Amino acid sequence: MGNDISVNPDRLEDLANDLVTRLSRIEDEYRNLHMELADLINSAPPEYRHCFYHVGDPWSTGNQLTGQLSEMEIDLRMVANKFAEADNLVGKLYKLYEQYGAVTALGTLMTKQLAFYGLGFTQFAKNAEGVFTYKHMAALQKVTDKIDETKKLRTMTKAFLSPFYLRSKYKDVPLADLVHKKVAKYLPDDVVKFTESSNTLYRKTLLRTVDSTDFKSFVKTGAKFAKTNAASTVLLTGIMEAGGMGLKISENYSKYGDNPDVLKRENAKAVGNAVNKTLAISGGAIAGAAIGGALGSMVGPVGTVVGAAAGSFVGGLVGEKTAELTAGFAEKVSILLKEPIHFGVEKFKSGFEKAGKAIDVANKGIDIVNNQIKETIEDPVGKIKDIGKGLSKAKETAGSLIEGAKGFLDKKLSFF
Repeated sequence: MGNDISVNPDRLEDLANDLVTRLSRIEDEYRNLHMELADLINSAPPEYRHCFYHVGDPWSTGNQLTGQLSEMEIDLRMVANKFAEADNLVGKLYKLYEQYGAVTALGTLMTKQLAFYGLGFTQFAKNAEGVFTYKHMAALQKVTDKIDETKKLRTMTKAFLSPFYLRSKYKDVPLADLVHKKVAKYLPDDVVKFTESSNTLYRKTLLRTVDSTDFKSFVKTGAKFAKTNAASTVLLTGIMEAGGMGLKISENYSKYGDNPDVLKRENAKAVGNAVNKTLAISGGAIAGAAIGGALGSMVGPVGTVVGAAAGSFVGGLVGEKTAELTAGFAEKVSILLKEPIHFGVEKFKSGFEKAGKAIDVANKGIDIVNNQIKETIEDPVGKIKDIGKGLSKAKETAGSLIEGAKGFLDKKLSFF
């Protein structure tokens, strides 16, 4: 007997769908019983109402039952999804692509930062007192100073760099510093302060002379450093997760559009998971940036910036794993809010339904590709022969079309 287990994910999903339908009926039933019991008690003569005091309330009993059945449905659908993922060879390749893309994004950011510093656009050095200072390349400083002198041109340039730089908090920040922030993510002054406080804390810890002032300075500058990273991290993560959530909701409309009970639950789960992952990944990335920046500060401000990029990436991966641990709780909470979530999602129903049709076509295409890959793995020689036959047939068809076209042209253009 083989060790392989054959499981049909579609059958598991059908069972989960059926469970949701029955779950909804049970909810309606115990709520109706609760209301009927309340009406019965209220309609009974006062002297007999005490007879109902020990009658169990169907609301609490039914709520406990549906809670257990709801957890069973979550687990059952999760198992179905795991089997479907394991059977999806194209999906596995996409997962590898996602990991590759994350590493590439990290490498791109760090390369851009190192190139910026390597070309000398911003330089850090210690002054006579041993404190880090910074200065920008003479050409950069000269050009940005000229732009800073003209309010209109300064506003246009800041907007070009980033619309966020038009906020009042950047009103008095020199344009050269904003160029540094655009590339390195942080204002140079914030980098210097965090580097100094990190080095001071590290040095005094080794000498055992650290005091509360040193620790407070480290926390204060580190918090500002992390806060700067937080804005871009939360925004980027939120956008990515919102996109994934939209695709999932669109797919839900395609699969469960005729089953409102399942649709509500699955859309609520999609929203809950998106929020959960955004919070977890962003939190990990923000903490990672602060830790990575502190460690990198030992080699100076450039190390602080590059260390923060690496720490943010590692922290995001840790946050992603954390999100997996809290996903079940997030789904349960979101299911409790399925009605208001459904109300909000329904406002964009037509868009989700249109996108769902496209996703359904794409999924069918993926299934075809998966079947082709599996058939090739099972019988590579036979599959190559089939491909050869197909190519030969295509060649014959193309040849006949060319001959037909040639004959057509000979007749139509015979007057030449």
